Amino acid sequence: MDVSRLYSWIVFMFCLALTAGGILVLFRRRAYQQYPAFRYFQYYLILIYTFGFYALWSQRWFRTLFLTSDRYDTLAPAADFLVVISAPFLLAGKLMFILWAVQLLDAPRRRVFVYPVLTSTLLLALLLYGAWAPGQLPQSTYPWYAGLVLVVIVFVGSLLGFAKLRYFTGAAKAKLVGLVVGLGGLHVPLLFIVAEQPTYELAFLFLYFLGQTALGICFVYAAKLPPLPQVPLAGTWSEPATFAFFVQKYGITAREAEVVREICAGKTNQQIADHLFVTVQTIKDHTHRIYQKTNVKSRTQLASMLRDFSK
Repeated sequence: MDVSRLYSWIVFMFCLALTAGGILVLFRRRAYQQYPAFRYFQYYLILIYTFGFYALWSQRWFRTLFLTSDRYDTLAPAADFLVVISAPFLLAGKLMFILWAVQLLDAPRRRVFVYPVLTSTLLLALLLYGAWAPGQLPQSTYPWYAGLVLVVIVFVGSLLGFAKLRYFTGAAKAKLVGLVVGLGGLHVPLLFIVAEQPTYELAFLFLYFLGQTALGICFVYAAKLPPLPQVPLAGTWSEPATFAFFVQKYGITAREAEVVREICAGKTNQQIADHLFVTVQTIKDHTHRIYQKTNVKSRTQLASMLRDFSK
């Protein structure tokens, strides 16, 4: 085995270990799936890990195994095909990343998105008309991938950095934003450096998986998520019921549970819509379904029912 293959195997095993660690962290906190922010981040991490192995590592292994082979030109389309079929994982992952960031906002307003949209649009313009001159667009997939990631990172980083967050404050927020920005900075050299350089490519792959796992650990352990309600054991109907028991009994969905909490806090439909970043009509639809499931006809009756459950 030559040195290049040996280094590739070593880094590949480290990447597998980092992936397993990131998934294990999420699994150990799976009870927090009732929070949309946790669910979106879980989807993001799984999709991005999948993209990393499908697209990034497949290209590395292809060059390592077949670059000096007579079959290189014949097999090249197969490697390109793996990149193509991995694109949905990347796009879906970045969408989950944006939705995760939105869920972290504390009572988001439309004006919060003005600065992130402007900065990400400016970066896109600089890439298309600055770094990539017209008629000289990159032929390799790496610069296009890096450009997409940087635009999303700038948008999310600006959103988290300049807005008040729901679960992060002070040093915890600084660490979160720093990791997000660091993930973006990791991709900058891909815009200008030949990514196929063996040493740089291996370093990038290792830091790619390390950064995703570090972001997951920071989110799971640094976020100040509300305490989880205790769900009573089956058959303990006479014990003091909890909100989770109420949700379980009436088949309330996670989003409907959020609406119930806001209703019982005395908020109006407009206030709830602003807090959950949805339309007022969506809140009305959720409220109607909650009334149907619990067989109540007003907010007062719903609040009274919850008080009875807490006795």
